[in-house]
Amino acid sequence: MTNQNQTELDDLLGQTAQIKPTVPSDLMARVLIDAAQVQPRNIAPSQQTLWGAVLDMIGGWPAIGGIAMAGVAGLWIGVAPPVGLEDMATTVLGSTQTVDLFGGDMLGNFSDGVDG
Repeated sequence: MTNQNQTELDDLLGQTAQIKPTVPSDLMARVLIDAAQVQPRNIAPSQQTLWGAVLDMIGGWPAIGGIAMAGVAGLWIGVAPPVGLEDMATTVLGSTQTVDLFGGDMLGNFSDGVDG
């Protein structure tokens, strides 16, 4: 755009800014009635429990379901890993580490010397 075009555009926009639209009073009344109907009402806040507040912050019951499913899947993968996971971990880490959480015999942890 040249300066001539810019000046003409500025003049045109200046003229349109000075024009005040006229709105019929019955239209304005209907708009204000509709606006009053959708305005939020001043309702006393309900007594929400701590659990309800946490549930709202997380995202409701669908989010709780997703968190529970992720926890169950993580537990399942940790206890019974898929077949290829051990090979992939060995390839990525370079060595295999085994940790025995129960010290060998799992049922031996629950027996004591008194009962035999």
